Amino acid sequence: MNVIVVFNIGFKKEKLENDKSSFFDVDGTLLSHSQYAVPLSTRRSLDKLKAKGIKCIIATGRHMYDLHNLPVKNIKFDAYITLNGQLCFDEQGNVISGNPIVGSDKKRIIQLFNEKSIPIMLIEKEKMYINFINHHVELAQKAISTELPDIGEYTDSEEIYQAIAYIEKEKETVISGQLPDCKITRWNDYAADIISGTGDKTSGILEYLNLNHIKKEETMAFGDGDNDIEMIKFAHIGVAMGNADHEVKENADFITDSIDHDGIEKALIKFKIID
Repeated sequence: MNVIVVFNIGFKKEKLENDKSSFFDVDGTLLSHSQYAVPLSTRRSLDKLKAKGIKCIIATGRHMYDLHNLPVKNIKFDAYITLNGQLCFDEQGNVISGNPIVGSDKKRIIQLFNEKSIPIMLIEKEKMYINFINHHVELAQKAISTELPDIGEYTDSEEIYQAIAYIEKEKETVISGQLPDCKITRWNDYAADIISGTGDKTSGILEYLNLNHIKKEETMAFGDGDNDIEMIKFAHIGVAMGNADHEVKENADFITDSIDHDGIEKALIKFKIID
């Protein structure tokens, strides 16, 4: 059996007839920041999924560079949907698809970056850099166990696949109103991802499913943050972690336990995917 799993977990659906793929968010889903580790129960679950021929895919807002520096780095996945679906790789690291920010929205993001009124990180295929660092940047990066980004300049030489604005939610409209063709999804009280309006994690998942001839009805997804909502709604069974945001839980088919209390393993056992 060939299954794909994406991780985020109410209980609206009873079972998954033929699980071929599972999609997993990273922060707060695969990776516990209280332990700075992938829980042993999660590692055990991934091994059991692979033994049954179920594809395990990361679906994250992170850059591939981040993944190489986090505790998930020594776990082999079947694909990597990164930057909220804007840049996707197969298991060998070959690009499956890319969806950069273009047009007037790209120009405005670069203007905001150069104006330095708020911290903005620009993310390209090979690198990421920020215009300046303040306390909000420090707090947001600390929350995801990640070092402060390098300060850099945009040189007009590369595509921008994602930007991160380090701004509070109540001030988000300051930038959202200036970027009509982009989507903004929050992952921290002080930080939000900016991506092309034509993409999200679900678009990356669809690319993978089409390439591998897997049906939507053969998928499961796990996550905890606002940027996981669309993929949780899309998957045949969408699972919200016990530590997930309230809105994530409202859109899930099932709410499992938290990451630090074996949430992924408990959900997979509940749905009889593993034992």
